[in-house]
Amino acid sequence: MVQKQALALDLFLNEAHQSIFGDRSGAPADYIPELAKVDPAQFGIAITTSDGVTYEIGETSTEFTIQSISKAFVYSLALELLGSEKVTKAIGIEPSGEAFNSIRLNPENRPFNPMVNSGAIACTALICRHYGDEAFEKIAATLGDFAGRKLLIDEKVYSSENSTGDRNRAISWLLKNNDNLHCDVEEVLGVYFRQCSLLVTASDLSVMGATLSNKGVNPVTGKKVIGKTASIQTMSVMVSAGMYDYSGEWTFKVGLPAKSGVGGGITAVLPSQFGLGVFSPPLDKLGNSVRGVKVCEMLSEHFNLHLLKMEDDVTQNIPIKYDLSKIRSSRSRSNRDNKILEEFGSQAIVLELSGVVNFIGSNFISRSVVENEEANYIILSFKRVARLTSASIEVFRLFFSNFSSTNTQLVVVGKDDADSLFGDITGLIKEHTQHFETLDQAIDWAEDRLIARYDAERDNSDEPISMKQQPLLNDLSSSDLELLEQNIVKTEYERGAKIIESGDKADGVYFLQAGRVNVMLNEHVYIAGLDKGTCFGELALIAPDAPRSADVIAETDAQCSFLSIENVERISSGNPKIRELLLRNLGLILFDRLQQSNSKISALSVN
Repeated sequence: MVQKQALALDLFLNEAHQSIFGDRSGAPADYIPELAKVDPAQFGIAITTSDGVTYEIGETSTEFTIQSISKAFVYSLALELLGSEKVTKAIGIEPSGEAFNSIRLNPENRPFNPMVNSGAIACTALICRHYGDEAFEKIAATLGDFAGRKLLIDEKVYSSENSTGDRNRAISWLLKNNDNLHCDVEEVLGVYFRQCSLLVTASDLSVMGATLSNKGVNPVTGKKVIGKTASIQTMSVMVSAGMYDYSGEWTFKVGLPAKSGVGGGITAVLPSQFGLGVFSPPLDKLGNSVRGVKVCEMLSEHFNLHLLKMEDDVTQNIPIKYDLSKIRSSRSRSNRDNKILEEFGSQAIVLELSGVVNFIGSNFISRSVVENEEANYIILSFKRVARLTSASIEVFRLFFSNFSSTNTQLVVVGKDDADSLFGDITGLIKEHTQHFETLDQAIDWAEDRLIARYDAERDNSDEPISMKQQPLLNDLSSSDLELLEQNIVKTEYERGAKIIESGDKADGVYFLQAGRVNVMLNEHVYIAGLDKGTCFGELALIAPDAPRSADVIAETDAQCSFLSIENVERISSGNPKIRELLLRNLGLILFDRLQQSNSKISALSVN
């Protein structure tokens, strides 16, 4: 049996569990008698990633009561159900600087935040007022959706909470007297004690955290539990107030949204990446799991996960920049056109973008465009961009809609599914720029315009060019050229016609005298384009009868002269020099293509 390869998270969890397990400091909560009966040696760690995979070690399937961790998820339910305006009118969002069970309200007679008992009870009261007798069932179902399974109550803990909950009753009556609790006090407390007595595991907490992290969608079940806005607002309060009186130091050291409970659980979240669940009953003097806090500190430090430790380098959003003086499209052009591009190709600049483009990254890209406005054409390729943040989309909305230049034409290369990248600015980008699906097409388009712009003597007519202008026929004498022309077959092709089909026998060379053709794979994958004055199928000179490797399709109406290998061999039998010159010229053509490839590699390696 092949042993499963350990991944980085497996290795980290194993190291963390081994190094922290020996810490015997702290003690289980005893102010709720039933909680004091737990085995203090229990210790489990689980991480669930945004793609729904859970990594775990230790007692991750051992059930314990969720306690105050429920506050974060019930708060998210209230936000989703009632909206932030109504919820924040009843409950503040500022750290309290007081004990979590303090019997005090803020100067506006509201609870300081939903993570202290007064705020959590007020939050449960909002749910009770909305759902009435079904409030607890709704809360339990929602927390179950967060966890991805049905959660049950520990009736013994509930009974213990209820019988020792006089301080919470005092808090509830304070809320009632200040018009912050509009239901029966005992009814609200019954729901609150029950929600705190729901049984979860470390694995459950990791999935619940991952659901918050994943914009409210459970990454394991795929179910949307809450919306993106409610999840962001919940995580925001978890950052500032989720770890009791340790919240300030927690943010300083760990820097992740988190919530702890006196049952020994902690859930922590890295937005868009994972949820962490830890279970270890011994608590410190502030009511947080001793081992749980150490796991979170170790995880954040080991992988540098603090939310404020930004490692993005916006310059990496433009890893490749070049102009068209050396790097070209895959289109084969005449020598005259290539010389124009060598001289004036610097007037077309390509910026190949990559990675996740954020707010400042999009500003950096926009500024790079403005700094290169001396160019006639600027091509922005988004092909390798993984994602645009909502902030960057707004920056691009403003930039593209307001960009105005008498000299510079913007060209954008998007992905096949542009909407998935650009969102609702897809139409705006297409309206204000030239838009292409491939970078090669965009470069080809810019080359055409540079040639038309800077070659005043260019013949733009559709007249066929003569055979003597074909590079493959260079240095042939007039008589030899005339002899070849007597043995060619001229054919006109309509746009879209297939001139060569992949798999056909290589039986001759085509000289393109008018129009344009494209080399394609399976009629859909673009390989290269050819202009008049070039040839194709020329490898038949060295590998006659070999199967053609691609299709050649007329991009426009085209005219070709076909020279069969049979005629080449017959003519060369009486004049071997013709074949020698053809092969020499073919070698020069291939050498030129190789040089262009090397120039491209060299230019790109500088970036």
